[in-house]
Amino acid sequence: RDEGPPREIQDVRDNSKDGEYWEALTRILPQRKLKLWDALGAALLEYHKVLTRRSELFSEATALQRQNS
Repeated sequence: RDEGPPREIQDVRDNSKDGEYWEALTRILPQRKLKLWDALGAALLEYHKVLTRRSELFSEATALQRQNS
């Protein structure tokens, strides 16, 4: 198979609106939703701390019950 010189790329991508596109992507979610998600994230972290502490206390109570038996 005889290959000639490489073909030049005729279709050059127009990247003039790339900046607008990426800028628009930063505003996909409304600010209200972002604040809500931030608040939910903080609440879940607090809930996780409570559950972790509860688990520790449960383990301590179980150990004390064993000692008292």
